[in-house]
Amino acid sequence: MSDQGQRIEFEGKGPYLFQVLSDPPEATLLEDHEVCLFRFGQLYLPVALSACGPMAVALTEMSQSASGPAREGMIPLQFDLSETLELPPLTGVAGTSFQHDDIIYLDVSFGEAEARLCFSILAAAVIGQVLSQVGS
Repeated sequence: MSDQGQRIEFEGKGPYLFQVLSDPPEATLLEDHEVCLFRFGQLYLPVALSACGPMAVALTEMSQSASGPAREGMIPLQFDLSETLELPPLTGVAGTSFQHDDIIYLDVSFGEAEARLCFSILAAAVIGQVLSQVGS
C-alpha cells in the first residue's frame, strides 16, 4: 500500500484488514463520479454505485460469527482519521456480513485488492440505510 498524496493505493491483492470504523459516517451521493462517498472523520470511502445495492443487502443479511474479523494472512491497516485520506472506490462485495460481539465485518474488493471492512453496529446500520436508498 502506498500513500500517494492523499489517496491510498493498494499494492497487491491483500487481503487487507481494516481497523474498526466506529463513528457513524457522513454520506454524499456523487452521481457525476458514480459513487456514494462515506466520510469517517477525514477518511473517505467511495462506494461505486454498482456496489451500493449488494453492500446494502450484505449488511442486512448478517450472520453471527464465533470468531473476530482477523484471519491468518491478512494485512492489518490502521488510518489516522484526523488526516485526510481517500481510499480507492469500493467495487465489489462478497456475500453476507458477519457480527462478532459489537463488530460488523464484511469482505469487499477495491478493484483487484481484497479487504475486510470492520464497523461498529451503529456505523454499519447508517451505511446500510444510506446504501439501501441509493441502490433502489
